[in-house]
Amino acid sequence: MSDKELKKYFDILEISPDASVLEIRNAYMRLKKLYSSDSVVLSPIADEFSKKERQRILQQVEDAYGKLMESFKDRPGILSNHKGPVAPGNEPPEEGPEGESYSGPVLKQLRENMGIQLFEVSLDTKIRMEILENIEQEKFDSLPPEVYLKGHLINYASYLLLDSKKVADDYVSRYRAWKQEK
Repeated sequence: MSDKELKKYFDILEISPDASVLEIRNAYMRLKKLYSSDSVVLSPIADEFSKKERQRILQQVEDAYGKLMESFKDRPGILSNHKGPVAPGNEPPEEGPEGESYSGPVLKQLRENMGIQLFEVSLDTKIRMEILENIEQEKFDSLPPEVYLKGHLINYASYLLLDSKKVADDYVSRYRAWKQEK
């Protein structure tokens, strides 16, 4: 994707091209809320701002957010060009730290290094806070059945721009080992 195309998406989200992943997510959530059908801000001018127009803008916002997130995944190097939470040295690694596997504490550390709060992950991924906390703290006895856990891990890893298959495989292998010891 060209820089000109990327700039167009940044413009749609009303943020600068040097915005961090967190700033992109925040802009996306703000605009989504602003143009929703129950927006308090737009209610005074609702008859001047048709539902069809709001839907068109919401679709542009969705597309812009999707394309920007896709560009971050496709070109991990782009993360280092952004200021804010994802600064040089804070990019999500291709593998766990120093070749280690992804564990709950590692996921927590990566999230914190990116400057992302757990409640933001919960809002964006629709994973309950309690489950995310249990994943990060490796409270295996409080986690959902493995099939659901794997789905949550894939969703969470994708949100952090990590290799979701590797994260899920590493974590689930730890979960299985714990289960066998029980």
